[in-house]
Amino acid sequence: MRLLVAARVAGISFFNSSVMTATSFALAVGFAVGAGPASAQVSAQAGYIYDSQLLGDTTQGCVAAAPGGIFVAVGPGFTAGAQQLVFVTPSGAERVLASGFNSISHCAYDSAADVLYLSDNALETGGVTGDTVFALGQASTASGLTALGNELVAAGTIPSASGVAVGPSGAVYVGDAVGSGAGRVVELSNSGATDFVASGIDFTSGLAFDSDGSLLVAESTGSFESKISRYDSSGSFVETVSGPTFAHGSYDLAFDRDGSLLVTGSFGGDVVRLAAGGGSSSFASGLTFASGLDVDAFTGRVVMLSSTFSGEDEDSSLHMFTPVDSLVAGRGHPERNCLVEFYGLELLPRKPGRPARHAICRDGDPCDADRLVNQSCLFPVGVCANVVDVDLPDCSSSGLASITLDARPASAELAELATRLSAALPLNESSCAFSDGLRVDLRLRPSGVFKKNRARVRSRALGVDVGMRDRDKVKLLCLPAVE
Repeated sequence: MRLLVAARVAGISFFNSSVMTATSFALAVGFAVGAGPASAQVSAQAGYIYDSQLLGDTTQGCVAAAPGGIFVAVGPGFTAGAQQLVFVTPSGAERVLASGFNSISHCAYDSAADVLYLSDNALETGGVTGDTVFALGQASTASGLTALGNELVAAGTIPSASGVAVGPSGAVYVGDAVGSGAGRVVELSNSGATDFVASGIDFTSGLAFDSDGSLLVAESTGSFESKISRYDSSGSFVETVSGPTFAHGSYDLAFDRDGSLLVTGSFGGDVVRLAAGGGSSSFASGLTFASGLDVDAFTGRVVMLSSTFSGEDEDSSLHMFTPVDSLVAGRGHPERNCLVEFYGLELLPRKPGRPARHAICRDGDPCDADRLVNQSCLFPVGVCANVVDVDLPDCSSSGLASITLDARPASAELAELATRLSAALPLNESSCAFSDGLRVDLRLRPSGVFKKNRARVRSRALGVDVGMRDRDKVKLLCLPAVE
Protein backbone atom coordinates (compact mmCIF):
# COMPACT_ATOMS: atom_id res chain seq x y z
CA MET A 1 0.00 0.00 0.00
CA ARG A 2 1.73 3.15 -1.12
CA LEU A 3 1.75 6.45 0.68
CA LEU A 4 -0.13 8.08 -2.18
CA VAL A 5 -3.19 5.96 -1.44
CA ALA A 6 -3.23 7.01 2.21
CA ALA A 7 -2.63 10.64 1.31
CA ARG A 8 -5.58 10.68 -1.08
CA VAL A 9 -7.90 9.06 1.42
CA ALA A 10 -6.88 11.03 4.49
CA GLY A 11 -6.09 14.26 2.68
CA ILE A 12 -2.68 14.51 4.29
CA SER A 13 0.79 13.11 3.70
CA PHE A 14 2.90 12.42 6.74
CA PHE A 15 4.80 9.13 6.64
CA ASN A 16 8.46 9.08 5.68
CA SER A 17 8.33 5.60 4.22
CA SER A 18 7.13 5.11 0.64
CA VAL A 19 5.67 1.72 1.50
CA MET A 20 3.32 1.37 4.46
CA THR A 21 2.73 -1.54 6.77
CA ALA A 22 -0.79 -2.63 7.63
CA THR A 23 -0.52 -0.82 10.94
CA SER A 24 0.69 2.44 9.43
CA PHE A 25 -2.10 2.31 6.85
CA ALA A 26 -4.59 1.93 9.70
CA LEU A 27 -3.04 4.93 11.41
CA ALA A 28 -3.29 6.94 8.22
CA VAL A 29 -6.88 6.32 7.29
CA GLY A 30 -8.58 4.08 9.80
CA PHE A 31 -9.01 6.21 12.86
CA ALA A 32 -12.15 8.26 12.40
CA VAL A 33 -10.95 10.64 9.71
CA GLY A 34 -12.25 14.09 10.54
CA ALA A 35 -12.83 17.25 8.57
CA GLY A 36 -9.23 18.42 8.76
CA PRO A 37 -6.59 19.74 11.15
CA ALA A 38 -7.85 21.01 14.48
CA SER A 39 -7.24 24.48 15.81
CA ALA A 40 -4.25 25.18 18.01
CA GLN A 41 -6.48 25.94 21.00
CA VAL A 42 -6.80 22.85 23.19
CA SER A 43 -9.71 22.64 25.58
CA ALA A 44 -10.39 20.04 28.26
CA GLN A 45 -13.52 18.56 29.74
CA ALA A 46 -14.93 20.54 32.68
CA GLY A 47 -13.10 19.52 35.82
CA TYR A 48 -9.68 19.20 34.15
CA ILE A 49 -6.83 21.67 33.60
CA TYR A 50 -4.81 21.41 30.38
CA ASP A 51 -1.04 22.00 30.16
CA SER A 52 1.69 20.97 27.74
CA GLN A 53 5.41 20.33 28.10
CA LEU A 54 7.69 20.74 25.07
CA LEU A 55 10.24 17.96 24.56
CA GLY A 56 13.47 17.91 22.58
CA ASP A 57 12.25 15.75 19.69
CA THR A 58 9.16 14.64 17.81
CA THR A 59 7.04 12.21 19.80
CA GLN A 60 5.92 8.79 18.57
CA GLY A 61 2.73 7.03 19.73
CA CYS A 62 3.98 5.54 23.02
CA VAL A 63 3.53 7.26 26.39
CA ALA A 64 3.39 5.70 29.86
CA ALA A 65 3.10 7.32 33.29
CA ALA A 66 5.64 6.02 35.79
CA PRO A 67 7.11 6.83 39.22
CA GLY A 68 8.80 10.21 39.04
CA GLY A 69 8.07 10.92 35.39
CA ILE A 70 6.75 9.76 32.04
CA PHE A 71 8.14 7.39 29.40
CA VAL A 72 7.84 8.78 25.84
CA ALA A 73 8.92 7.51 22.43
CA VAL A 74 10.68 10.13 20.30
CA GLY A 75 12.50 10.42 16.99
CA PRO A 76 11.80 10.52 13.25
CA GLY A 77 9.14 8.13 11.95
CA PHE A 78 9.94 4.98 9.99
CA THR A 79 13.71 5.52 10.11
CA ALA A 80 15.95 2.56 10.86
CA GLY A 81 17.31 2.72 14.41
CA ALA A 82 16.47 6.41 14.85
CA GLN A 83 13.80 6.25 17.56
CA GLN A 84 14.37 6.29 21.31
CA LEU A 85 12.55 5.80 24.59
CA VAL A 86 13.14 8.72 26.95
CA PHE A 87 12.11 9.27 30.55
CA VAL A 88 10.88 12.82 31.17
CA THR A 89 10.79 14.28 34.68
CA PRO A 90 8.20 16.88 35.75
CA SER A 91 10.88 19.59 35.61
CA GLY A 92 11.63 18.70 31.97
CA ALA A 93 14.86 16.70 32.25
CA GLU A 94 15.12 13.83 29.74
CA ARG A 95 16.99 10.56 30.22
CA VAL A 96 17.47 8.20 27.26
CA LEU A 97 16.31 4.77 28.37
CA ALA A 98 16.87 2.88 25.10
CA SER A 99 17.71 3.52 21.44
CA GLY A 100 17.67 1.71 18.10
CA PHE A 101 13.95 1.43 17.32
CA ASN A 102 12.37 1.96 13.90
CA SER A 103 8.65 2.62 14.35
CA ILE A 104 7.47 2.55 17.95
CA SER A 105 3.72 2.08 18.19
CA HIS A 106 2.48 1.58 21.77
CA CYS A 107 3.91 0.89 25.22
CA ALA A 108 2.84 -0.14 28.71
CA TYR A 109 4.67 0.09 32.04
CA ASP A 110 4.53 -2.66 34.67
CA SER A 111 5.28 -0.76 37.88
CA ALA A 112 5.43 -3.92 40.00
CA ALA A 113 8.21 -5.43 37.86
CA ASP A 114 9.70 -2.07 36.77
CA VAL A 115 9.57 -3.14 33.12
CA LEU A 116 8.53 -1.04 30.13
CA TYR A 117 7.06 -3.01 27.23
CA LEU A 118 6.83 -1.49 23.76
CA SER A 119 5.96 -2.54 20.23
CA ASP A 120 7.94 -1.70 17.08
CA ASN A 121 5.95 -2.38 13.92
CA ALA A 122 8.66 -1.96 11.28
CA LEU A 123 11.86 -3.76 10.36
CA GLU A 124 13.32 -1.01 8.18
CA THR A 125 16.13 -1.54 5.70
CA GLY A 126 19.29 -1.04 7.72
CA GLY A 127 17.53 -1.76 11.01
CA VAL A 128 18.76 -4.55 13.26
CA THR A 129 15.47 -5.55 14.88
CA GLY A 130 11.75 -4.80 14.75
CA ASP A 131 8.26 -6.20 14.11
CA THR A 132 8.17 -7.41 17.69
CA VAL A 133 7.73 -6.42 21.35
CA PHE A 134 10.54 -5.32 23.64
CA ALA A 135 10.97 -5.56 27.43
CA LEU A 136 13.18 -2.89 29.05
CA GLY A 137 14.02 -3.93 32.60
CA GLN A 138 14.80 -1.64 35.56
CA ALA A 139 13.15 1.04 33.47
CA SER A 140 12.82 3.59 36.28
CA THR A 141 16.62 3.92 36.59
CA ALA A 142 18.20 2.32 33.50
CA SER A 143 19.80 4.27 30.66
CA GLY A 144 21.70 3.58 27.47
CA LEU A 145 19.91 0.33 26.61
CA THR A 146 19.58 -0.85 23.01
CA ALA A 147 16.64 -2.34 21.16
CA LEU A 148 18.75 -5.26 19.98
CA GLY A 149 18.93 -7.86 22.71
CA ASN A 150 15.82 -6.71 24.57
CA GLU A 151 13.21 -8.38 22.36
CA LEU A 152 10.52 -10.25 24.28
CA VAL A 153 9.95 -12.42 21.20
CA ALA A 154 12.12 -12.73 18.11
CA ALA A 155 12.29 -9.99 15.48
CA GLY A 156 9.62 -10.43 12.82
CA THR A 157 7.33 -12.41 15.13
CA ILE A 158 4.58 -9.78 15.14
CA PRO A 159 4.84 -7.91 11.79
CA SER A 160 2.10 -5.38 12.60
CA ALA A 161 2.71 -5.00 16.34
CA SER A 162 0.40 -2.38 17.82
CA GLY A 163 -1.34 -1.99 21.21
CA VAL A 164 0.37 -3.25 24.37
CA ALA A 165 -1.13 -3.93 27.81
CA VAL A 166 -0.02 -5.69 31.00
CA GLY A 167 -2.63 -8.12 32.33
CA PRO A 168 -3.66 -8.72 35.96
CA SER A 169 -1.28 -11.68 36.26
CA GLY A 170 1.67 -9.83 34.72
CA ALA A 171 1.38 -11.37 31.26
CA VAL A 172 1.88 -9.02 28.31
CA TYR A 173 -0.71 -8.64 25.56
CA VAL A 174 0.06 -7.16 22.16
CA GLY A 175 -2.13 -6.47 19.16
CA ASP A 176 -1.24 -7.58 15.63
CA ALA A 177 -2.92 -5.17 13.17
CA VAL A 178 -3.08 -7.49 10.18
CA GLY A 179 -6.45 -6.30 8.88
CA SER A 180 -9.13 -8.15 6.87
CA GLY A 181 -10.39 -10.01 9.93
CA ALA A 182 -6.98 -11.58 10.57
CA GLY A 183 -6.04 -9.14 13.33
CA ARG A 184 -5.32 -10.76 16.67
CA VAL A 185 -4.13 -10.28 20.25
CA VAL A 186 -1.08 -12.27 21.37
CA GLU A 187 -0.44 -13.23 25.00
CA LEU A 188 3.22 -13.33 26.05
CA SER A 189 4.00 -15.08 29.33
CA ASN A 190 6.56 -17.40 30.88
CA SER A 191 5.02 -20.25 28.91
CA GLY A 192 5.67 -18.48 25.59
CA ALA A 193 3.55 -16.73 22.97
CA THR A 194 -0.04 -17.83 22.39
CA ASP A 195 -3.00 -16.34 20.58
CA PHE A 196 -5.31 -14.79 23.17
CA VAL A 197 -7.70 -13.66 20.43
CA ALA A 198 -6.71 -15.67 17.35
CA SER A 199 -8.56 -13.66 14.68
CA GLY A 200 -11.71 -11.72 13.91
CA ILE A 201 -10.20 -8.26 14.40
CA ASP A 202 -9.26 -5.89 11.61
CA PHE A 203 -6.53 -3.32 12.36
CA THR A 204 -5.92 -3.98 16.06
CA SER A 205 -4.85 -0.95 18.06
CA GLY A 206 -5.43 0.21 21.65
CA LEU A 207 -5.68 -2.34 24.48
CA ALA A 208 -6.77 -1.80 28.09
CA PHE A 209 -7.76 -4.03 31.00
CA ASP A 210 -10.72 -2.98 33.11
CA SER A 211 -11.08 -3.46 36.88
CA ASP A 212 -12.75 -6.84 36.35
CA GLY A 213 -9.82 -8.21 34.34
CA SER A 214 -11.58 -8.06 30.97
CA LEU A 215 -9.58 -6.89 27.97
CA LEU A 216 -10.92 -4.06 25.81
CA VAL A 217 -9.63 -4.07 22.26
CA ALA A 218 -9.92 -1.11 19.89
CA GLU A 219 -9.71 -1.63 16.16
CA SER A 220 -10.07 0.17 12.88
CA THR A 221 -12.45 -1.80 10.70
CA GLY A 222 -12.19 -2.45 6.99
CA SER A 223 -14.58 0.47 6.42
CA PHE A 224 -12.26 2.69 8.51
CA GLU A 225 -14.79 3.02 11.31
CA SER A 226 -13.65 2.41 14.88
CA LYS A 227 -14.84 -0.35 17.16
CA ILE A 228 -14.16 -1.38 20.76
CA SER A 229 -14.82 -4.93 21.93
CA ARG A 230 -14.61 -6.67 25.29
CA TYR A 231 -13.04 -10.11 25.83
CA ASP A 232 -13.08 -12.18 29.02
CA SER A 233 -10.06 -13.69 30.79
CA SER A 234 -10.05 -16.66 28.40
CA GLY A 235 -10.04 -14.49 25.28
CA SER A 236 -13.68 -15.15 24.41
CA PHE A 237 -15.71 -12.31 22.92
CA VAL A 238 -18.17 -10.81 25.43
CA GLU A 239 -19.68 -7.72 23.82
CA THR A 240 -19.22 -4.72 21.57
CA VAL A 241 -18.57 -1.71 23.79
CA SER A 242 -18.80 0.88 21.03
CA GLY A 243 -19.04 1.07 17.24
CA PRO A 244 -18.47 0.58 14.49
CA THR A 245 -18.48 4.38 14.42
CA PHE A 246 -16.75 7.50 13.17
CA ALA A 247 -17.61 9.26 16.44
CA HIS A 248 -14.28 8.31 18.02
CA GLY A 249 -10.93 6.80 17.08
CA SER A 250 -9.17 3.64 18.13
CA TYR A 251 -5.47 4.41 18.58
CA ASP A 252 -5.27 4.05 22.35
CA LEU A 253 -7.45 3.34 25.39
CA ALA A 254 -7.15 4.19 29.09
CA PHE A 255 -9.48 4.37 32.07
CA ASP A 256 -9.72 7.67 33.94
CA ARG A 257 -10.04 8.06 37.73
CA ASP A 258 -13.83 7.67 37.46
CA GLY A 259 -13.67 4.40 35.54
CA SER A 260 -14.70 5.93 32.22
CA LEU A 261 -12.85 4.92 29.05
CA LEU A 262 -10.81 7.52 27.16
CA VAL A 263 -10.27 6.92 23.43
CA THR A 264 -7.79 8.66 21.10
CA GLY A 265 -7.16 8.43 17.36
CA SER A 266 -9.54 10.75 15.53
CA PHE A 267 -8.05 13.06 12.89
CA GLY A 268 -9.16 16.59 13.70
CA GLY A 269 -11.65 15.14 16.17
CA ASP A 270 -12.05 14.95 19.91
CA VAL A 271 -10.57 12.60 22.44
CA VAL A 272 -13.75 10.87 23.57
CA ARG A 273 -14.82 9.77 27.03
CA LEU A 274 -17.12 6.74 27.19
CA ALA A 275 -18.80 6.90 30.60
CA ALA A 276 -18.85 3.79 32.75
CA GLY A 277 -22.63 4.05 33.01
CA GLY A 278 -23.17 4.70 29.32
CA GLY A 279 -23.04 7.73 27.08
CA SER A 280 -20.12 9.62 25.58
CA SER A 281 -18.69 13.13 25.74
CA SER A 282 -15.71 15.13 24.57
CA PHE A 283 -12.76 14.80 26.92
CA ALA A 284 -10.40 17.02 24.91
CA SER A 285 -10.65 18.99 21.69
CA GLY A 286 -8.17 20.99 19.62
CA LEU A 287 -5.53 18.29 19.14
CA THR A 288 -4.91 17.28 15.52
CA PHE A 289 -4.33 13.56 16.04
CA ALA A 290 -4.14 12.38 19.64
CA SER A 291 -2.36 9.02 19.87
CA GLY A 292 -0.64 7.49 22.93
CA LEU A 293 -2.55 7.83 26.20
CA ASP A 294 -2.07 6.96 29.88
CA VAL A 295 -3.39 7.93 33.33
CA ASP A 296 -1.39 8.41 36.53
CA ALA A 297 -2.67 5.82 38.99
CA PHE A 298 -2.37 8.12 42.04
CA THR A 299 -3.24 11.63 40.88
CA GLY A 300 -5.49 10.75 37.94
CA ARG A 301 -3.59 13.11 35.63
CA VAL A 302 -4.07 12.12 31.98
CA VAL A 303 -1.06 12.29 29.64
CA MET A 304 -1.22 11.92 25.88
CA LEU A 305 0.68 12.58 22.67
CA SER A 306 -0.57 14.22 19.50
CA SER A 307 0.68 15.05 16.00
CA THR A 308 0.01 17.58 13.27
CA PHE A 309 2.53 15.74 11.02
CA SER A 310 3.94 19.13 10.07
CA GLY A 311 6.54 19.84 12.76
CA GLU A 312 4.45 22.06 15.03
CA ASP A 313 5.06 22.18 18.80
CA GLU A 314 2.07 19.86 19.21
CA ASP A 315 4.19 17.11 17.62
CA SER A 316 6.91 17.41 20.30
CA SER A 317 4.81 17.93 23.40
CA LEU A 318 3.44 16.04 26.33
CA HIS A 319 -0.22 17.00 26.68
CA MET A 320 -1.40 16.81 30.30
CA PHE A 321 -4.88 17.02 31.82
CA THR A 322 -5.07 17.42 35.61
CA PRO A 323 -8.33 16.58 37.43
CA VAL A 324 -9.39 19.43 39.70
CA ASP A 325 -10.95 17.07 42.23
CA SER A 326 -7.48 15.68 42.99
CA LEU A 327 -6.14 19.09 44.05
CA VAL A 328 -5.69 20.38 47.61
CA ALA A 329 -6.78 23.96 48.22
CA GLY A 330 -4.87 24.35 51.47
CA ARG A 331 -6.33 26.25 54.43
CA GLY A 332 -6.76 29.71 52.98
CA HIS A 333 -9.94 31.78 52.70
CA PRO A 334 -12.65 29.97 50.63
CA GLU A 335 -13.25 33.12 48.52
CA ARG A 336 -9.56 33.26 47.52
CA ASN A 337 -8.45 29.65 47.81
CA CYS A 338 -8.84 28.89 44.09
CA LEU A 339 -5.99 31.24 43.17
CA VAL A 340 -3.48 28.51 44.01
CA GLU A 341 -4.06 24.82 44.79
CA PHE A 342 -1.60 21.98 45.36
CA TYR A 343 -1.20 18.94 43.10
CA GLY A 344 0.09 15.50 44.13
CA LEU A 345 -1.11 15.48 47.75
CA GLU A 346 -3.92 13.53 49.38
CA LEU A 347 -5.36 14.83 52.65
CA LEU A 348 -6.17 12.17 55.21
CA PRO A 349 -7.13 12.25 58.93
CA ARG A 350 -4.31 11.43 61.32
CA LYS A 351 -6.73 9.47 63.49
CA PRO A 352 -10.28 8.14 62.89
CA GLY A 353 -12.85 10.87 63.38
CA ARG A 354 -10.34 13.69 62.93
CA PRO A 355 -10.51 16.22 60.02
CA ALA A 356 -8.49 15.35 56.89
CA ARG A 357 -5.84 18.05 57.16
CA HIS A 358 -2.53 16.26 56.59
CA ALA A 359 -1.03 14.86 53.39
CA ILE A 360 -0.17 11.43 54.75
CA CYS A 361 1.89 8.91 52.80
CA ARG A 362 3.43 5.56 53.67
CA ASP A 363 6.86 4.72 52.29
CA GLY A 364 6.44 2.75 49.03
CA ASP A 365 2.69 3.40 48.63
CA PRO A 366 1.22 4.94 45.44
CA CYS A 367 1.40 8.40 47.07
CA ASP A 368 5.19 7.93 47.25
CA ALA A 369 6.26 9.06 43.77
CA ASP A 370 9.29 6.78 43.53
CA ARG A 371 7.21 3.76 44.73
CA LEU A 372 10.30 2.48 46.56
CA VAL A 373 10.58 1.38 50.17
CA ASN A 374 13.67 3.48 50.85
CA GLN A 375 13.02 5.17 54.22
CA SER A 376 11.55 8.26 52.58
CA CYS A 377 8.41 9.53 50.87
CA LEU A 378 8.61 11.50 47.63
CA PHE A 379 5.54 13.72 47.46
CA PRO A 380 4.91 14.68 43.78
CA VAL A 381 4.09 18.29 44.63
CA GLY A 382 2.81 20.66 41.96
CA VAL A 383 0.91 23.93 41.89
CA CYS A 384 -2.21 24.84 39.91
CA ALA A 385 -3.35 28.44 39.47
CA ASN A 386 -6.70 30.08 38.66
CA VAL A 387 -8.59 26.88 39.38
CA VAL A 388 -12.26 26.55 38.52
CA ASP A 389 -13.23 24.45 41.53
CA VAL A 390 -16.83 23.37 42.20
CA ASP A 391 -15.87 22.90 45.86
CA LEU A 392 -15.10 26.64 46.04
CA PRO A 393 -18.23 28.16 44.45
CA ASP A 394 -17.57 31.63 45.87
CA CYS A 395 -14.04 31.86 44.48
CA SER A 396 -12.96 33.06 41.04
CA SER A 397 -9.63 34.35 39.81
CA SER A 398 -8.79 36.65 36.92
CA GLY A 399 -5.12 35.75 37.07
CA LEU A 400 -2.06 35.02 39.18
CA ALA A 401 0.34 37.98 39.54
CA SER A 402 2.97 36.61 41.95
CA ILE A 403 3.74 33.54 44.02
CA THR A 404 6.30 32.38 46.55
CA LEU A 405 6.75 28.79 47.69
CA ASP A 406 8.73 27.44 50.58
CA ALA A 407 9.13 24.14 52.33
CA ARG A 408 10.40 23.11 55.73
CA PRO A 409 12.83 21.44 55.53
CA ALA A 410 14.01 23.37 52.45
CA SER A 411 13.53 21.72 49.04
CA ALA A 412 15.63 22.51 45.96
CA GLU A 413 12.93 20.90 43.81
CA LEU A 414 10.24 23.20 45.18
CA ALA A 415 12.53 26.22 44.73
CA GLU A 416 13.05 25.24 41.09
CA LEU A 417 9.28 24.96 40.63
CA ALA A 418 8.81 28.44 42.11
CA THR A 419 11.40 29.84 39.69
CA ARG A 420 9.62 28.33 36.68
CA LEU A 421 6.27 29.62 37.91
CA SER A 422 7.59 33.13 38.43
CA ALA A 423 9.07 33.19 34.93
CA ALA A 424 5.63 32.42 33.47
CA LEU A 425 3.76 35.16 35.32
CA PRO A 426 1.27 36.64 34.99
CA LEU A 427 -0.93 33.58 34.45
CA ASN A 428 -4.44 34.46 33.33
CA GLU A 429 -5.73 30.96 32.55
CA SER A 430 -6.04 27.80 34.59
CA SER A 431 -2.63 26.15 34.53
CA CYS A 432 -0.48 23.69 36.48
CA ALA A 433 3.25 23.27 37.01
CA PHE A 434 4.94 20.24 38.52
CA SER A 435 8.08 19.53 40.54
CA ASP A 436 10.37 16.53 40.69
CA GLY A 437 8.99 15.88 44.14
CA LEU A 438 9.48 16.94 47.74
CA ARG A 439 11.32 14.21 49.64
CA VAL A 440 10.60 13.65 53.32
CA ASP A 441 13.08 11.28 54.96
CA LEU A 442 12.03 9.11 57.85
CA ARG A 443 13.69 9.76 61.21
CA LEU A 444 16.22 7.18 62.38
CA ARG A 445 16.11 6.55 66.09
CA PRO A 446 19.31 5.57 67.98
CA SER A 447 17.75 2.12 68.30
CA GLY A 448 17.96 1.75 64.50
CA VAL A 449 14.20 1.97 64.02
CA PHE A 450 12.78 4.37 61.44
CA LYS A 451 9.98 6.64 62.62
CA LYS A 452 7.54 9.02 60.93
CA ASN A 453 8.66 12.47 59.92
CA ARG A 454 6.97 15.72 58.97
CA ALA A 455 7.37 18.55 56.47
CA ARG A 456 5.44 21.63 55.50
CA VAL A 457 4.67 23.36 52.21
CA ARG A 458 3.49 26.94 52.11
CA SER A 459 2.45 29.28 49.31
CA ARG A 460 1.78 33.00 49.22
CA ALA A 461 0.05 34.25 46.09
CA LEU A 462 -1.28 37.55 44.79
CA GLY A 463 -3.92 37.76 42.10
CA VAL A 464 -4.25 40.44 39.44
CA ASP A 465 -7.48 41.52 41.14
CA VAL A 466 -7.12 43.99 43.99
CA GLY A 467 -7.31 42.22 47.32
CA MET A 468 -6.89 38.73 45.86
CA ARG A 469 -4.44 37.14 48.29
CA ASP A 470 -4.21 33.41 48.84
CA ARG A 471 -2.04 32.00 51.63
CA ASP A 472 -2.00 28.23 51.93
CA LYS A 473 -0.19 25.71 54.07
CA VAL A 474 -0.19 21.91 53.97
CA LYS A 475 1.52 19.61 56.44
CA LEU A 476 3.10 16.44 55.07
CA LEU A 477 3.57 13.24 57.05
CA CYS A 478 5.73 10.31 55.92
CA LEU A 479 5.12 6.96 57.62
CA PRO A 480 7.40 3.90 57.59
CA ALA A 481 6.45 0.98 55.38
CA VAL A 482 6.11 -1.17 58.49
CA GLU A 483 5.48 0.36 61.91
